[in-house]
Amino acid sequence: MRSIRQRLLLWLLVGLALVLAVSGYATYRQARAEINALFDYQLKQTALALRNQNLLTLAMSAGPSEGESDLLVQIWDRNRGLLYVSRSSRELPFATQQGFTDLLWRNESWRLFALSVGDRIVQVAQPTRVRLRMSADIALRNLAPFLLLLPGMGAVIWFGVGAGLRPLRRLATELQSRRADSLEPVTSIQPPAEIAPLIGALNDLLARLARTLDTQRQFIADAAHELRTPLTAVRLQAELAQRTVGTEHRAGALADLRIGLERATHLVEQLLAMARLDAAPGAGTVEPVELRALAKTVIAELAAIADARDLDLGLLPGETATIDGDPAELRTLLGNLVDNALRHTPGGGRVDVGIQRGPHETVLSVRDTGPGIPPEERSRVFDRFHRGAQASAPGSGLGLAIVKRIADRHRARIELSEPEDGPGLRVTVRFAPPRTRRMAADPGARRPDCGV
Repeated sequence: MRSIRQRLLLWLLVGLALVLAVSGYATYRQARAEINALFDYQLKQTALALRNQNLLTLAMSAGPSEGESDLLVQIWDRNRGLLYVSRSSRELPFATQQGFTDLLWRNESWRLFALSVGDRIVQVAQPTRVRLRMSADIALRNLAPFLLLLPGMGAVIWFGVGAGLRPLRRLATELQSRRADSLEPVTSIQPPAEIAPLIGALNDLLARLARTLDTQRQFIADAAHELRTPLTAVRLQAELAQRTVGTEHRAGALADLRIGLERATHLVEQLLAMARLDAAPGAGTVEPVELRALAKTVIAELAAIADARDLDLGLLPGETATIDGDPAELRTLLGNLVDNALRHTPGGGRVDVGIQRGPHETVLSVRDTGPGIPPEERSRVFDRFHRGAQASAPGSGLGLAIVKRIADRHRARIELSEPEDGPGLRVTVRFAPPRTRRMAADPGARRPDCGV
């Protein structure tokens, strides 16, 4: 596991080393410029001092220590005859240019100054390596204190970073000491500004987790309560069928038992559907879904139920419409809407499924001729296990809750209203159009595409 402390120390020390390297190079360049100016001045002043010097005096003044000097003095006549050289072992060629010159002679670099005085030409030269060595020595002496302080700065950084990370250790200690069911937000730590977003995100996660667990607990409690009644009824009906003697009575008892089993099965299916929706964070497989084809499939599946209840179930004419969504969830949404309409519409009534494609949204609607829902109850019909006071048809109270959950996952809006041409209820689901596809119109649509 990589340590933040070690990484910070490494990067800070690398940064300091780079700063010192840049500073050392800048110091070296500055020292070299100053050394060059100083030694150029020295070369010029030496040449000026020797311009009228007697050659015999120069020759006599040269002693055994002449090899210790870095300067090389040469005096020439106008015919390029060498009159004097301070070090015969290191003679330089005649300088054709007056003033300062950079010269490379026998693989060694020289800085040379030439001065013409009467019939003499005075040349004073110095090896360039002398200047480079002195510039490096000056730069190193300036940086030496900082290099010696580098381990101390590393120690200061190490302990400083450790002190800065102390709130994280306190946070980890507090979270480790909590109980598994403790989801209260972290408020005991006053974090620095850099750690505050982390604690804020952690508190938000704890709050969402607490809401999810509360929802699950409530769902389990409601499911246990709702399952108790139909299962008890099924058990009593089974006992009644077991005690029944006559054939007709036994057939009636078995029919009641079958109806009870269907109700219990429907409730379990709705509970499983709601549990799957609660467990998934978002819509599952998102792909283009053609709503008219989906509606035809759902209508065909429920046609037998509509026929048994003497209901007219069909698909209104319109254009093809495609949205982005999960096909299985959208099928559950439409199936619950149609099933709910069939349950609450009296015999001889009508259930119409409509699909309209607009420029800004796609509208799916299910309209029935049942008793409808009073306006004061429409805000509560999407609650789990809620059944209106006027509800007479059997049901679990989960159908519209599942519809609302799927619509929210697809960022769709649900509206409940009364039809314009009579009693009943219209449920409208408005979807945003797909971003990548535009479907063509279906010219052959007629009502009913599938009806009974």
